Amino acid sequence: MKIVQQHIVRHQEQFSDHPFFARLATDPPFERLAPFPVCLTFFVMTFQDILRICDERATEPGYKSMVHRHRLEDAGHDRWFLGDLAALGLEPPAAAELFGERHRAARNASLTLLSEALRARHDACRLTLLLTLESAGHVFFERVARYLERIGEQRRLRYFSQTHLDVEKAHDVFEEDTDARIEAISLDQETRTEALQLIDRCYRELTGMFDAIEAQIAAGAARPALAPSRPRSAREAAREAARGAARGAAPRVVRTPVMRPFAQRAPRGDGGSPG
Repeated sequence: MKIVQQHIVRHQEQFSDHPFFARLATDPPFERLAPFPVCLTFFVMTFQDILRICDERATEPGYKSMVHRHRLEDAGHDRWFLGDLAALGLEPPAAAELFGERHRAARNASLTLLSEALRARHDACRLTLLLTLESAGHVFFERVARYLERIGEQRRLRYFSQTHLDVEKAHDVFEEDTDARIEAISLDQETRTEALQLIDRCYRELTGMFDAIEAQIAAGAARPALAPSRPRSAREAAREAARGAARGAAPRVVRTPVMRPFAQRAPRGDGGSPG
């Protein structure tokens, strides 16, 4: 498995250079990243089933114990995610939106990764799948946690926080003795080849999902921000009402714009780039 782990690290290093993470390094205002939390919904929820299927289908005791422990350690993180959406003022997408164009890339990646859990012929490949997803998760949670700390995010988050990263790094599979035990596993040529190809496919799907998220963010950033409306004074409103009355028109009702916190709602509809 040492060769398999080295292959994962190579992909992890390439993934860490993704434009999405480069964007985070520039510390944009969080509202300019608005699509990204919601666009992870399908993946986050499906991930729990990937863990479950790998656990249920593992049979060899040595692999079974590691896969089962991994499932237990990641259980409930979907609830952390939904709690963070609420803390950020975002609503989870409704079914019609979740299966629309905006979330197509996340569905593609999630279902492909789920299929890897279903069709894996060896427990070594099931463990490889989980190790691969964890390696990508380490990049994501570390970059996001550091970004949120730099911009001074004060909302109480769990999924997107340093706490989550610390939990991920404390997983049993990353303990020195467990890591050494995984490295010592000997694979035949056929199983090793299947595991290496699985890693390639997983990172291709994960990269595609983040390509789509980055495209949505870039498209939003390219649109000019709307200038805030300036509330008119009472004198200006009275003058307009007088002019309207002189023309025989009904007085215009003036409403002061209501300022809302960032992203009270997740974007609705199927427009935009897939995410």
